[in-house]
Amino acid sequence: MPDIVFLNGEFVPACEAKISVFDHGFLYGDGFFETMRSYHGRIFLLEEHLDRLFCSARALEMKIPWERKDIKRFLHRMVEINGDNILLRLTVSRGPGPAGIDPRLYSKPTIVITSREAAYNERWYNEGARAVFVRTLRNLAGATLPEVKSLNFLNNILAKQETVRAGADEGFMLNYRGQVTEGTVSNVFAVRDGCLATPSLDCGLLAGITRLKVLQLASEYRIPAMETVLLKEDFWDADEVFYTNSGSEIVPVTTLDGMPAGTGTPGRITAFLLEKYRRHAYGNNNQKW
Repeated sequence: MPDIVFLNGEFVPACEAKISVFDHGFLYGDGFFETMRSYHGRIFLLEEHLDRLFCSARALEMKIPWERKDIKRFLHRMVEINGDNILLRLTVSRGPGPAGIDPRLYSKPTIVITSREAAYNERWYNEGARAVFVRTLRNLAGATLPEVKSLNFLNNILAKQETVRAGADEGFMLNYRGQVTEGTVSNVFAVRDGCLATPSLDCGLLAGITRLKVLQLASEYRIPAMETVLLKEDFWDADEVFYTNSGSEIVPVTTLDGMPAGTGTPGRITAFLLEKYRRHAYGNNNQKW
C-alpha cells in the first residue's frame, strides 16, 4: 500500500490519515468518486474523469472547494510521490456535521486521494474472464442517479457477492425490465457479425470513461457500434463479449453463465480494441504489455 495519501489539502502518511466518524460519506454513502489510471506518469483520460467528477458534484449539489487546475495538480503530485503506474481514487463526501441528513448542515466536503499499484490479471487477457448474469437488479433509474459514480455501492456489492459465489470474475446486471445494464464494476459490450453493441444509458447505467473511449475507437477504426437495448440472449448469442473499466481496460469474456462466450477464446475485435486502447494509454512510450 502506498505510504502517502491526499486528505483535505495535505499529503499525509496513510497511517495518519483520518476522517470523522460523523462524515456523511461514512454514515450514509453521501458522496462520489472517480478511479483513474496513470501510465508512465500520465493520467489517462484525466479531463474526461474530471468532467464526470464535477458533473457528479452538481448533481448532488455539493461544491468542491478547489478548482479543476488544483485537483489536477494534486493528482499529478500523487503520481510523483507514489509511482507512475498506479490507480488513483479521488473520493468526495458531504463531510462531517451535526446529526441528520439535511445537506444544508454540511458545508465542508471531505476530499481524499488514494492510490494503489496497477496490475494486470494476465489470465483475463490470455484466456478470457468468466462472467455470469446475477439476480441482483440494477438500482432503478430515477430512484437513484446512475450517472453519478456514487459512494452508495451496496447494489453493486450484493451483485459482486453473487459473482464470487458463482466462481466468476464479473457479474452482469439487469434492470427491472430485464434489460442488460452493466457489470458490478464495469460496462459491458457484445459483438455480433462485426458490429459492437453496448447498453444504452437510458437502461440505467454509469457512463463509463473507458466505455466512451471504446466507442470513440470504434468510430475511429470504422467498427460499426451502437448504444441500444440488449437482453441476456444478445450476449449468449454474441460472437464476442467483453467488459471495460479504467483499471482493467478491456477484458475479454470467454465463459458466460458456465457456457462458452463466442468461440470460448478472446475475440478478434476485442483484441484489436485492447491493442489500440493501450497504444493511446501509453502514448509514444514503447512499454510492452
